[in-house]
Amino acid sequence: MKKLLLLMAMGLICFLPACEGPEGPQGPPGFDGRDGEDGEDGLEFPNLVIETTIDFNEDNGYNNVFEIPISPDDIWLVFIEWAVIEGEPLWRPLPQSQLLEQGILFYNYQFTSQLLSVFMEASFPRAELSEEWTTNQRIRAVYVPSFFVGNGENSRVDFQNYSAVMEMLDFSEEDVVELEDILDR
Repeated sequence: MKKLLLLMAMGLICFLPACEGPEGPQGPPGFDGRDGEDGEDGLEFPNLVIETTIDFNEDNGYNNVFEIPISPDDIWLVFIEWAVIEGEPLWRPLPQSQLLEQGILFYNYQFTSQLLSVFMEASFPRAELSEEWTTNQRIRAVYVPSFFVGNGENSRVDFQNYSAVMEMLDFSEEDVVELEDILDR
């Protein structure tokens, strides 16, 4: 008899559907991840490659200064058009030096998170230079965010090679904008 009752109880448990009541209220929402402090808003740049033509003279102290803020960890790379060969510009990275009859001429640059400065130095009075070296010097400044510099694949890029930098940033000649267009905004 005990076996029969046990068998019947097992049959009822297996064949009777489970009872369902009305649906209860929605539980509290779960966590969506660890919340942290909001960081500073990023700087917006309409373009990362800018171009301008500059002059070096006594009036500007042989120094051209541009107020262009960047993040403190980012860098500028500056190139000067050294020559035009078969219609193609030859870009050289700054600093550049040139041995002249009067002495040595240097083109160089420096930057902070607030400004970019392109300047000329010489081992002789700069007023002795011909206009070939001081006027209408075409430069390109390439803004490189810090995540492109350092370890990883991009650390193998030759930052002295203008074409390699442009390729790394996936830019073409159409992406170059005039510096004056950026400063006017």
